[in-house]
Amino acid sequence: MNGSSRLVVATHVLTVLAVVRDERLSSEKLAWSLNTNPVVVRRLLGSLRDAELVTSKRGPNGGFALARSPDDVTLSDIYEALEIESLFTFHPNEPNDECPVGDNIQAILTETLQPAEAALKDELKTITIADLSLQILEQSSTPIESVESADLGD
Repeated sequence: MNGSSRLVVATHVLTVLAVVRDERLSSEKLAWSLNTNPVVVRRLLGSLRDAELVTSKRGPNGGFALARSPDDVTLSDIYEALEIESLFTFHPNEPNDECPVGDNIQAILTETLQPAEAALKDELKTITIADLSLQILEQSSTPIESVESADLGD
């Protein structure tokens, strides 16, 4: 999964946990919300747990929960937890240095894109999981209980 989709998926997971605040949720229920495989969710949850953004508990009442208040988790925290090196990555092959574009494009793009990436990272520090949760609760026509009572076919 590339860095940008990891950020979006992890934000989705943490927002579900914030909205269903009093419940621990299994990776299966979180995957249900994402409409994806639980393995995808478990991989991300490992990084989020290592960064102390979620807690996990095994057993019948186990699952995942936020480790901090949703007000204390920013999108920047998630970005850092996932160790995304850069929003912009170059293609894996070195450009042809015999071409004037190939010889110069990476240096020029790096210089051009670094300020944009820095501005985005600054903006991510201002957005919390609580902000996203509030927007979702205001806009949703689906009851929150649907996550807790999701029919997983088991």
